[in-house]
Amino acid sequence: MKRTSELLRNLRKYRRCLPHLKALFACSLVVWSTFTLAAETTVIVNSSVSQQVLTQTELRQIFTGHRQFWDNGTKIHVFVLDDHAPLHKSFCRETLKMFPYQLSRLWDQLTYSGQGVTPTRVPSTEALIKLLEDTPGAIGYMKEGRATDARMIKVVTQ
Repeated sequence: MKRTSELLRNLRKYRRCLPHLKALFACSLVVWSTFTLAAETTVIVNSSVSQQVLTQTELRQIFTGHRQFWDNGTKIHVFVLDDHAPLHKSFCRETLKMFPYQLSRLWDQLTYSGQGVTPTRVPSTEALIKLLEDTPGAIGYMKEGRATDARMIKVVTQ
C-alpha cells in the first residue's frame, strides 16, 4: 500500500514535467530540421559562360533580374526550383541573403513593368541540371557536392 502511494506521488511529479518535455522535444526537432535544410548550394552555369567567379552582388543582380547579359553579351537564362523547395529556400537565404517571397515579388515587379522576364521554375534538381546543360548562358544552383557536366562557379563574397 505504501509503495503504491509512493508511485502515485512520483507519477504526479513527472506528469507536471510532461508539457516541458514535449516542448523541449518539439524545439529539438525544429533545430535539427533547420540544420538539415541549410544545405550548402553551389551556383552552376552552362559551359558557354566564360566567367569563372561571381561575387554575391553579381549573383543578386542576376537572380533578381537586374543583370540580363553576361560579359560576352550572351543572354542570361535563370533557372530556379519551386518557391517551396528546401534547396531554393536555402539558396535564397544563404546565398542571396533574402527570403523566397521577396525574390518572387521582385520578379513580379520586373515582369509586370515589362523590364524583365521571370526565371524558369523547374520541379526538380535533375530537371534544372538538364536545362542548364542544354541552354547557353544558363545559370542555376544545386546541392553542393553533386556531380554534373555543367561547369561550376564558386561564389565569392566581398
